[in-house]
Amino acid sequence: MATNYTCNQTGAIAANVGSGMWGLAALGTGIMTGATPATAATMFGIIILIGWILLPLIIKLVRPAFIIGILNWIVALVGLSTSGSPWYTFTAPLFHLSYLVMYLASIAGIYFSYKSYMELKK
Repeated sequence: MATNYTCNQTGAIAANVGSGMWGLAALGTGIMTGATPATAATMFGIIILIGWILLPLIIKLVRPAFIIGILNWIVALVGLSTSGSPWYTFTAPLFHLSYLVMYLASIAGIYFSYKSYMELKK
Protein backbone atom coordinates (compact mmCIF):
# COMPACT_ATOMS: atom_id res chain seq x y z
CA MET A 1 0.00 0.00 0.00
CA ALA A 2 1.33 3.41 -0.94
CA THR A 3 2.20 5.82 1.84
CA ASN A 4 1.70 9.54 1.66
CA TYR A 5 4.58 11.39 3.27
CA THR A 6 4.40 14.90 4.67
CA CYS A 7 6.92 17.53 3.63
CA ASN A 8 8.92 17.02 6.84
CA GLN A 9 9.01 13.23 6.42
CA THR A 10 10.17 13.61 2.83
CA GLY A 11 12.85 16.04 4.02
CA ALA A 12 14.06 13.57 6.65
CA ILE A 13 14.29 10.79 4.06
CA ALA A 14 16.06 13.05 1.56
CA ALA A 15 18.55 14.32 4.17
CA ASN A 16 19.37 10.76 5.19
CA VAL A 17 19.81 9.55 1.61
CA GLY A 18 21.82 12.63 0.64
CA SER A 19 24.17 12.46 3.60
CA GLY A 20 24.58 8.70 3.13
CA MET A 21 25.50 9.04 -0.55
CA TRP A 22 27.81 11.97 0.14
CA GLY A 23 29.40 10.12 3.05
CA LEU A 24 30.19 7.09 0.90
CA ALA A 25 31.71 9.31 -1.80
CA ALA A 26 33.78 11.30 0.70
CA LEU A 27 34.97 8.20 2.52
CA GLY A 28 35.88 6.46 -0.73
CA THR A 29 37.77 9.49 -1.97
CA GLY A 30 39.62 9.84 1.32
CA ILE A 31 40.63 6.18 1.30
CA MET A 32 41.67 6.14 -2.36
CA THR A 33 43.84 9.26 -2.00
CA GLY A 34 45.44 7.87 1.13
CA ALA A 35 44.55 10.97 3.11
CA THR A 36 42.30 9.20 5.61
CA PRO A 37 43.96 7.21 8.42
CA ALA A 38 42.44 3.88 9.45
CA THR A 39 40.90 5.27 12.64
CA ALA A 40 39.30 8.09 10.71
CA ALA A 41 37.86 5.73 8.12
CA THR A 42 36.50 3.47 10.85
CA MET A 43 34.74 6.23 12.80
CA PHE A 44 33.38 7.93 9.72
CA GLY A 45 32.33 4.57 8.27
CA ILE A 46 30.40 3.68 11.44
CA ILE A 47 28.45 6.94 11.27
CA ILE A 48 27.64 6.31 7.59
CA LEU A 49 26.63 2.71 8.31
CA ILE A 50 24.24 3.78 11.07
CA GLY A 51 22.64 6.24 8.65
CA TRP A 52 22.12 3.53 6.01
CA ILE A 53 20.71 1.11 8.57
CA LEU A 54 18.23 3.75 9.71
CA LEU A 55 17.03 4.58 6.18
CA PRO A 56 14.50 1.71 5.79
CA LEU A 57 13.18 2.42 9.29
CA ILE A 58 12.74 6.11 8.49
CA ILE A 59 10.97 5.20 5.23
CA LYS A 60 8.60 2.97 7.22
CA LEU A 61 8.09 5.89 9.65
CA VAL A 62 9.31 4.08 12.76
CA ARG A 63 9.33 6.80 15.44
CA PRO A 64 12.50 5.77 17.36
CA ALA A 65 14.49 5.78 14.11
CA PHE A 66 14.06 9.55 13.89
CA ILE A 67 15.53 10.04 17.38
CA ILE A 68 18.47 7.72 16.64
CA GLY A 69 19.02 9.62 13.38
CA ILE A 70 19.11 12.91 15.27
CA LEU A 71 21.68 11.48 17.69
CA ASN A 72 23.76 10.20 14.75
CA TRP A 73 23.80 13.65 13.15
CA ILE A 74 24.65 15.29 16.49
CA VAL A 75 27.63 12.94 16.90
CA ALA A 76 28.79 13.91 13.42
CA LEU A 77 28.39 17.62 14.17
CA VAL A 78 30.25 17.35 17.47
CA GLY A 79 33.02 15.43 15.74
CA LEU A 80 33.25 18.09 13.05
CA SER A 81 33.14 21.03 15.43
CA THR A 82 36.06 19.83 17.55
CA SER A 83 39.18 21.47 16.25
CA GLY A 84 41.45 19.02 14.51
CA SER A 85 39.14 16.07 14.90
CA PRO A 86 41.27 12.99 14.20
CA TRP A 87 38.51 10.98 12.50
CA TYR A 88 37.68 13.56 9.85
CA THR A 89 40.85 14.32 7.94
CA PHE A 90 40.72 14.72 4.19
CA THR A 91 42.81 16.63 1.68
CA ALA A 92 42.23 20.39 1.33
CA PRO A 93 39.60 20.70 -1.45
CA LEU A 94 37.50 17.81 -0.20
CA PHE A 95 37.97 18.95 3.38
CA HIS A 96 36.34 22.37 2.88
CA LEU A 97 33.52 21.13 0.67
CA SER A 98 32.79 18.19 2.94
CA TYR A 99 32.53 20.42 6.01
CA LEU A 100 29.94 22.59 4.28
CA VAL A 101 27.93 19.62 2.99
CA MET A 102 28.05 17.78 6.32
CA TYR A 103 26.93 20.81 8.32
CA LEU A 104 24.04 21.56 5.97
CA ALA A 105 22.91 17.93 5.75
CA SER A 106 23.16 17.49 9.51
CA ILE A 107 21.16 20.61 10.31
CA ALA A 108 18.50 19.69 7.74
CA GLY A 109 18.40 16.10 8.99
CA ILE A 110 18.01 17.17 12.61
CA TYR A 111 15.26 19.65 11.76
CA PHE A 112 13.23 17.35 9.51
CA SER A 113 13.65 14.33 11.79
CA TYR A 114 12.46 16.30 14.79
CA LYS A 115 9.46 17.66 12.90
CA SER A 116 8.63 14.16 11.59
CA TYR A 117 8.92 12.69 15.07
CA MET A 118 6.49 15.29 16.39
CA GLU A 119 4.06 14.61 13.52
CA LEU A 120 4.05 10.90 14.31
CA LYS A 121 3.53 11.47 18.01
CA LYS A 122 0.06 10.30 18.98
